[in-house]
Amino acid sequence: MKFRLFTCLLLLATPVQAVQNHLLIISGIGGIESYRQQFARTSLSLMQSAINAGIDKNNIVVLAAEATAETPANHRLADKSTINQALQEIDARAGAEDRIFVMLIGHGNPRGDSAVFNLPGPDLSTGELAAALTVLNDRATVIINTASASGPFIKPLSRDNRIVITATSSGREYHATLFGEFFVAAFAAAGADRDKDERISMLEAFDYARHEVQRSYESEKRLLTEHALLDDNGDGEGSLNPGEFQADGALANRVYLQQPWSLAAGASSELIQMLQRKRVIELSITDLKMQRSSMTPVKYYAELEKLLVDLALLSRQIRAQGG
Repeated sequence: MKFRLFTCLLLLATPVQAVQNHLLIISGIGGIESYRQQFARTSLSLMQSAINAGIDKNNIVVLAAEATAETPANHRLADKSTINQALQEIDARAGAEDRIFVMLIGHGNPRGDSAVFNLPGPDLSTGELAAALTVLNDRATVIINTASASGPFIKPLSRDNRIVITATSSGREYHATLFGEFFVAAFAAAGADRDKDERISMLEAFDYARHEVQRSYESEKRLLTEHALLDDNGDGEGSLNPGEFQADGALANRVYLQQPWSLAAGASSELIQMLQRKRVIELSITDLKMQRSSMTPVKYYAELEKLLVDLALLSRQIRAQGG
């Protein structure tokens, strides 16, 4: 709590820096032509959504196992050595406060109690990806593994200041998934923006994809064979139903693919200061949630109500300023 308080004070005292987002897209082996085309389309769609969200093209890296007519022209081969190299390049380019998004699009297979992501040559294991990501140190990171049998990636990748999303809840769910296509589609779908702030958070994209997957299976009268998980509190346990005030979901609810407002053209100092205060309130809400078990219900809900009212009023002012 003392560290969080120090962080809040630091946010208010320190000018907003030009924080940037970085995106690494890893498209694995498709096998048959339909999956090759699907993975290429999903990669291209995510790349375009990132550009539309204001991410610099130089901060987007695309690795593809198999090139198709729809594969981005600037792609490189997706294998383990290139993935390591790409992460090292991002480390060299990214600032300490920058945020890194890593999305795996493809197939996976169970390996005992663990799993792998299918690549040309040796497949990528959970431990190997965890080791490769250590180069990013403590930077805020979002990892989305949309492959089959991706559930076992949650535990080894989980840590503080990190969001981990998988398309399945276990390695036993090894059928090809629909989650990735819907997750990417969320960034261009009006229905995904539940709070109408014209931005799609990681939690909103997760919920949109999860609901669309379920609807797709139900419309085809098929048994649901994929159950997505989200972990963002560092405990290594993914949640099937994360939420802003659940064990998982608070961090994902305030992380966006869009560039931070500190880079917005013409952003006023007043708007930047309001955004700093908004982040402090959001951190305070997260802290309050963590203390809930040690508080009386009356005290907890009284403090929560005050913070939520402050957040709502400040959000209204931010929208009025064009934020």
